Amino acid sequence: MDFLKHFQYFGVVFATSLVVATAGQQFNQDKLHWLSTNFKTLLTWEPEAGDPSYDVEYAEHDKDWLSAPNCLDIRETECDLTNVLDPEKSYAARLKKTISTDWWGTSDYFTPYKQSLITAVSFSLDARVADGSATLTITDPLTALYKNGSLLTIRDVFQNQLNYRVSYQKVGSTRKKETDVDSNVAVVGGLEPNEGYCFSVAAKVLSRADLGAWSQQQCSKAHGPFLQGLRAEVVVGLCLLLLLLLVIIITSVVCCRRRRQRRQQRTAQML
Repeated sequence: MDFLKHFQYFGVVFATSLVVATAGQQFNQDKLHWLSTNFKTLLTWEPEAGDPSYDVEYAEHDKDWLSAPNCLDIRETECDLTNVLDPEKSYAARLKKTISTDWWGTSDYFTPYKQSLITAVSFSLDARVADGSATLTITDPLTALYKNGSLLTIRDVFQNQLNYRVSYQKVGSTRKKETDVDSNVAVVGGLEPNEGYCFSVAAKVLSRADLGAWSQQQCSKAHGPFLQGLRAEVVVGLCLLLLLLLVIIITSVVCCRRRRQRRQQRTAQML
């Protein structure tokens, strides 16, 4: 009977410890987050009370764990893994306090090539409004990756997987049109001659569902006749103003002629 009681006791203790450990592991796993922009990849977590130091390890899928060389005995709540990850492979990471032997749990797997966010691009605009066309020259954003001592661009990384999406609309209109290009020069035709248009650009990786961040909008100016492109009420107001000026001029001319005629009549009577 005593043996049975001891067995039940240790069984309860073991089950309780397992539940607590599992709950703690899940809780801390939820605190581990991947942040990656232009292939600068960080593992981040929430700070613990007492300002402890941390150790980080990372592992490729189904491979052994490796120590993150820059993230041993650190007090920061982030670890830069940019230089130790192959962008095209999937990795998990784990975290523990330096003084502890227990790892808190494992993060989700992360693949920089598929998941790293792409920032907004920049571009120059050459709008030939008279011809109804515009040429956009797009600059590839730099990444945090190096090769032979030089920073790589997103085109260096994605190569022929990289396209750009151009969104444009006529000034004053909410109707947008879009077109995709596979190079850094986008020629947009079919625009209404002498009209102003606004353009923005985002990176599009063919293997991804989401676009990169949209650029700031740039607009061309309309180069049409003076009244072209003005709102109807403005045109009506200008016409009324011109009509009023014409009436004033005609009235002034008529009054001047009448005065002149009266002077001539008075002069004739005096003679």
